[in-house]
Amino acid sequence: MNTLTTWKQLSSGAADEVVLAVDFDATGRGEARFSDFVPLMEPGHTVWETLPQAVASRPDLPADAYIKQWVDEVAASGKRVRAILAFCAGGTYAAALAEEIERLQGSFPRTILFDPERAAAAPMYWQFHKAVGQMESTLGAAEVGPVQDAAQRAQEECTSLTDLARRLLLLYHGIAQAACAKLGLDERRRAEMVETAGGFLSYLSTAEQIDPSAVWKKCTAITSATPTSGLNGFRMLNPDHGDDLVAEEIFFTVPHVEILSTPEIARTVSRLLAA
Repeated sequence: MNTLTTWKQLSSGAADEVVLAVDFDATGRGEARFSDFVPLMEPGHTVWETLPQAVASRPDLPADAYIKQWVDEVAASGKRVRAILAFCAGGTYAAALAEEIERLQGSFPRTILFDPERAAAAPMYWQFHKAVGQMESTLGAAEVGPVQDAAQRAQEECTSLTDLARRLLLLYHGIAQAACAKLGLDERRRAEMVETAGGFLSYLSTAEQIDPSAVWKKCTAITSATPTSGLNGFRMLNPDHGDDLVAEEIFFTVPHVEILSTPEIARTVSRLLAA
């Protein structure tokens, strides 16, 4: 098979089947990753994880372009998709991906969402807030605080996630340059930081184009105990919404950041994949 360009292989198992994992992985993030989760699962699965950085070239790229590149590479491999796993905002992309895989294969793939989130300004701002907050130890609160305040104003003023992504990226570029200069990092490292941030903001904003609600009703959700994450956060913001968000919801008393590093959850997912 040709070298993967929009996917990263996390494990090797069945030659004719693949499990797809949808996430924006980045070194140093606080949340556990699929690279932590896959070794906890029962062996035997070939698992590919999305490389959004390979497709997120600009904030206004159509979501269809993301999905097409991912699906085209799966189709070219000749492998049958056994299941789709997705973390956080990846759950929105997983909905569109599952529909395309259903058209390709003739059946809806088992789709499991870990604290799935829909595209919204508040989660995007919060991700930015956390990323900039990590620079406080280097720059100090006096320099970080105003940037976070400016991001809060941008969240309130922007009418689309694409506009918000652009505003946040400009803010991030400025403070990242200051942090890198203080740490003595070279231009290559500075460019990598800004490129990663831009890709992530594009990934979050482009998801606004997808309405996953109908597809989620055919999926299983793994829900953490963190009240602001995933479906918990959605219910908090939409108290009058019904409970029929997904086909099945399984709750675990673990924080959101540990949902992909908990052995009990991995065993549960393994049983679902074996069913």
